[in-house]
Amino acid sequence: MAPQAGSIMFAGPFKGYGQILIVEHGNGYHSLIAGLGRIDTAVGKRVAAGEPVGLMPADGSPDLYFELRRNGQPINPQRGFGAPEGKGQG
Repeated sequence: MAPQAGSIMFAGPFKGYGQILIVEHGNGYHSLIAGLGRIDTAVGKRVAAGEPVGLMPADGSPDLYFELRRNGQPINPQRGFGAPEGKGQG
């Protein structure tokens, strides 16, 4: 599921990471979701928060990777979108 509303910037295989999605959320935020077995969206599409965007592989050993970035720098996803800089949540 899309972690937050946004636009799909990349959807497809990437090096050894399998199927990945990059979602642009605005205000400098991007999320990267890797380890998908199937992608059910396309570059340029707007997605809503919680909207299904793909399926995990059916091989019995799914391994999901999620990364949240702001202005190109990884941030702790527990802080959430729009958390103030400096002292944050988590």
